[in-house]
Amino acid sequence: MNGPTRDTMQVIDKRSLEIVKDITPVPGKTAAHVEFTRDGKYALVSVWDIDGALVVYDAKALVEITRIPMKKPSGKYNVYNKITRSRGTSH
Repeated sequence: MNGPTRDTMQVIDKRSLEIVKDITPVPGKTAAHVEFTRDGKYALVSVWDIDGALVVYDAKALVEITRIPMKKPSGKYNVYNKITRSRGTSH
């Protein structure tokens, strides 16, 4: 989040542990706080900037579906995980 490539996320194949794709939501702006929806269909990514956004990606096709403009969005967006997981955990 603070390194020289803070604007780029790397998608890693969990079987091979190889990087399969780099995704840059907004060049030069920090991409952070990746979280999946309850069904795993979408990945939600914060573009952490005053002129930021919550960017929604198709988790399988790895393409952007939509973006919602926000000022420095951060945190967790998966409400299901927040209300059904153990208190004090990072879900």
